[in-house]
Amino acid sequence: MSHQLPRSKRQTFWERVWASTIVLYTFVATFVVWKTLGKYGVNPIGFFVVDLITSWLYGISTARLVVAIFKKHRPGVRKYGLYSALNFAIPDVYIVGMARHVPRDVYFALAGVISILAIFSVVGVLQQIKDGKKNEENHS
Repeated sequence: MSHQLPRSKRQTFWERVWASTIVLYTFVATFVVWKTLGKYGVNPIGFFVVDLITSWLYGISTARLVVAIFKKHRPGVRKYGLYSALNFAIPDVYIVGMARHVPRDVYFALAGVISILAIFSVVGVLQQIKDGKKNEENHS
């Protein structure tokens, strides 16, 4: 069995739209990092570069994860699930690694934000799967 899932032009288009939407979040996140964590040693430009790259990869990998789950393609689910998780976490690892002398409350707030974003990510993937199944039923 092939480890690659064939993608239509339509799927590629929507992967890119999804990834572009996630990249837009990078600008908001960078502003927040600059205003809240810059004083603790987190370089907002460094964060922007890391988040820009990983957000594009995260967007593509989550879109492909949804397709792999929908098509019950286990190798794709493992591959894109891992890519999604890594690209979701890397910007946060950068923040924790770069921050210096951060009050404990700031770490708690960061953990809360990360948790909320992770929940939104999982819910978003599940919603895409649900929508995909509905579309398939309507076209059957």
